Amino acid sequence: MWNWISTLEQCQREHRPVALITVIETSGSTPRDSGARMVVFPDGTTKGTIGGGRVESQAVQDAL
Repeated sequence: MWNWISTLEQCQREHRPVALITVIETSGSTPRDSGARMVVFPDGTTKGTIGGGRVESQAVQDAL
């Protein structure tokens, strides 16, 4: 399991903008539970996952 807090701290030290995506609620069968997190960098790369698929893709686009 990766440490998302360390990732954000490092980005802050480097003055590197990022977006943090957090799943706050789920319904039915989902690949990840509430609390899943993913960091999105300005170039579109990510660290972590909120479950993949169309929802994750849309979340990345929204973050950018």
